[in-house]
Amino acid sequence: MRRLARSLRLAGALWLGHGALAAAQVPADTAAVLLDAARNLQREGRSDAAGELLRYVRRHFAGSPAARSADSLLGTLPQAAAAPSGTGRTGFVTFNTLYGAFLGLAIPAAFNEPDATAAGVGLLIGAPVGFFASRGFARSRFHTAGQAGLASFATVWGTWMGLALQQALDIGDREHCDQFGCFSDNSDTAPWAAMSLGGIGGLVTGWALASSRELRPGTSTLIAHSAFWGTWFGIALGRVADLHDNSLFTAAMVAGNVGLLAAIPASRSWRPSSSRVRLITAAGLAGGLAGLGVDLIAQPDDDRAAFAIAAAGSGAGLLIGALATRRQQDLDAPGGGPAGANALLQWAEGFRLAVPLPEPARFRIEGRDGRLHSVRAARIRLFDARF
Repeated sequence: MRRLARSLRLAGALWLGHGALAAAQVPADTAAVLLDAARNLQREGRSDAAGELLRYVRRHFAGSPAARSADSLLGTLPQAAAAPSGTGRTGFVTFNTLYGAFLGLAIPAAFNEPDATAAGVGLLIGAPVGFFASRGFARSRFHTAGQAGLASFATVWGTWMGLALQQALDIGDREHCDQFGCFSDNSDTAPWAAMSLGGIGGLVTGWALASSRELRPGTSTLIAHSAFWGTWFGIALGRVADLHDNSLFTAAMVAGNVGLLAAIPASRSWRPSSSRVRLITAAGLAGGLAGLGVDLIAQPDDDRAAFAIAAAGSGAGLLIGALATRRQQDLDAPGGGPAGANALLQWAEGFRLAVPLPEPARFRIEGRDGRLHSVRAARIRLFDARF
């Protein structure tokens, strides 16, 4: 609410104090005037207000020279002013509350304490500790949703890596031999111990990395989704290559980490939005499910062909999703929508509802003396169409 009130006060000051802004009607010209106003605010030391206005320009006039300049100028502002209003703290706290509950169940299982009392004590301690620890940490360290997303992903990834490593190396399993041959006795506690240790390691690493620098939300989303897609393709191609058990877990681990590492430089050069990454993932899921449908219809003789079809469908879906969202804006951003649009109902390759913001305008009205007078005012658009 404070940011909204500050933005409204800023908009009111602009309407009353900048005649050129009020008269501007062409989107590119309006963006240029807003950019100039943001520069004036920065010179006056009002970095927070300048950051709000620069993000407005970047969001509503995407693709214009002013939007590109606004993106560069945001990088020169102090971190607190340049950060978007959404920090992802709520989701981070929610995730860690659930993860604390998971550890409350996993740690007793790792010590072979399966009774209900141990599980109850674990839940009683784990969930509150996860809530209060993550809440206090996020308040002091996180300024962007990208930081919160990376920290949560690192915890999940550490948990998965712990389990995969335990399965790939048979950690905790015992081999027994008798006159009939040798067989492995799988441990009931080792997987829980591996997940607990891996998750705690990922949690500590993720919190440390995320708090050391600010991240764009799209960066953390791309890293997480790339790692999970790499894992899926590692499993699918591993089955195509007829890998089983330990070898299959190794293939999944290697492919997942390759996807994670490849996403880091890709996010720096590509700079996608979170919404675009999610839409591409949705297209990949649709392609994979379509491949599964083909499997059910064709009923291939072995699962290697089934995995190959599903993986091909996923790959095709990801490619189509990437091509179809080339002009996609960040739908997660406040007021996101078609470039330059600011209306209740918007059309640009499809309809979209949004919350319109007041715009500066100049109207000519007839006064009591019968003469036309030019007055500054605000307008709200109900419909905007772009073809």
